[in-house]
Amino acid sequence: MAKTMLIVSGPTGTSQLPLDPVGVTVGRSATCDVILDHANVSRHHARISQDPFGRWIVEDLESHNGIMVEGQRVKAQAIVPDQKVSIHPFTLHLQEEDDRQTTSGTMIRTALPVVDKGLEEDIVPYRASEAASLSPDLMRHLNEFTNHLLKVARPSDLYYRACLSLAEMLDTLVAIVRLACHPDTDRGGAYSPEILACSLGAGTAGDEALQGYTLHLSKRVLDAVRKTDVPVMAGSGLYSDQSMVLTIVDTHRPHVVFAARVNDLGETVDALYVDILQDKSSKEMFDFIEAVARQINFTQKNLFFAELEKQEQALRQANSKLKEKDRIKDEYVARVTHDIKGHLAAIKSCLFIASDKSTGPLNDRQGEFLGRAENRTEQLTAFVKELLHLTQMRLSGQVKMAPFSLGDVISAALEAVASRAKEKTITVTSNVSPSLGQIVGDQFSIKEMVTNLLFNAVKYTPQGKTVHLEAADSGSDIRIDFVDTGIGIPADEIAYVFEEFFRASNAKASEKDGTGLGLSIVKQIVDRHGGHISAQSQEGQGTTFTVILPKNNSVLR
Repeated sequence: MAKTMLIVSGPTGTSQLPLDPVGVTVGRSATCDVILDHANVSRHHARISQDPFGRWIVEDLESHNGIMVEGQRVKAQAIVPDQKVSIHPFTLHLQEEDDRQTTSGTMIRTALPVVDKGLEEDIVPYRASEAASLSPDLMRHLNEFTNHLLKVARPSDLYYRACLSLAEMLDTLVAIVRLACHPDTDRGGAYSPEILACSLGAGTAGDEALQGYTLHLSKRVLDAVRKTDVPVMAGSGLYSDQSMVLTIVDTHRPHVVFAARVNDLGETVDALYVDILQDKSSKEMFDFIEAVARQINFTQKNLFFAELEKQEQALRQANSKLKEKDRIKDEYVARVTHDIKGHLAAIKSCLFIASDKSTGPLNDRQGEFLGRAENRTEQLTAFVKELLHLTQMRLSGQVKMAPFSLGDVISAALEAVASRAKEKTITVTSNVSPSLGQIVGDQFSIKEMVTNLLFNAVKYTPQGKTVHLEAADSGSDIRIDFVDTGIGIPADEIAYVFEEFFRASNAKASEKDGTGLGLSIVKQIVDRHGGHISAQSQEGQGTTFTVILPKNNSVLR
């Protein structure tokens, strides 16, 4: 089996690591398997794993900048070795060890040339009208083949094991070929099949038989399988310069090719390709090949669902471990933050006494430094308070719901922000619908959410401008718009505003103070109430935050 490596190229160089079928998580969080340390990369950006069919899949984990494959942004896509995946500013690709030798049971997974001289082949589609009656030898082969498949442990092993056992039984060439459902019309309909597994019969010495030869497949036979799910057969006739070379087994004797689908993968088709000498092909061979193809397909589906269940179980266990790690981290942060809050309270008391000159007079220089210390202490206290609230919300996991007047909560929040708005000569207006009435939720959290958004609007709105709150009943939901005429948010940064510790570049430039936690707390409150929050902004003209809250929450969240 080929060993797959993940190659990562970025600003700091190139690194590589082996890929396990379970896959790896890519991002800039300490919990990721591959850390891409850059501001453009989300904490958990992407996952690369192998599906039960052996395909490597890259999935976007709700990242902000997304994943680009072949210049297109994708949510989930199968990728092949050496195909570039872009997570700006990093480039990723898979690399497999070279195992292209064509010996019994070899996985090839490469595109081989298809020879088609344009000559007619006698292609016969097949659909049995009744159950096949196989000869004793073929029935024995079918039973042996089925027993071989029962020993396969995972879907990615199925194809080459099937090719190996079938080739040994029939002493011929057997391959599993992946075909595109729709040929590449830009190149005149040409396409290159991918040989997923290939095996030669026991009577052929693999390496010796390959000297000076190229493995050829019948393009017309593959075309026929690609277009229909009916198995097909074609005879090559005697070998001559005018006939098509079908295999490397014996080019001087008549061949019969059998091909049937074993799996559909959306845009691709996997076909069983059997090339056998005509004198070894009994009249029941068509029925036998179709039964083999059906058995491969049946086994693959069983393995797929079993493997899918194992992968889901592994992901559930990994997710449970991550949640436990997050819980331990949050408990630690909560304890430390609570201790810091107590120390800050003591420091503030000392600073207050010192500034009150109770301990003696201060000169101007000392007074200036004391004022700076008080200011920094206030900022740090605000940060610790928000961090403590955030971790406590995470640890509690629930919000107690009860009916309350949303109008009263909005009025209290407007009063709380009034003095700050007056200091900046900002006009705060509101239009709260009289029909607003009561909603079911956690009153304290909703008040904090409204107050936080209002203070945020006032903070980033220049002097002399306006902030407006609009609240309306829209049936089963309540809509609240917070509209400011402030500095706005850069278009390429608006997707990040609800992330913890994130502050927009122009916000950092205009207001040095800020924790980057306020909007993250707001979003958690809205989410836990089953609501939705969004932001629209134009840099230099203002921002509108829209909160949608359900009026009735009947469960604890």
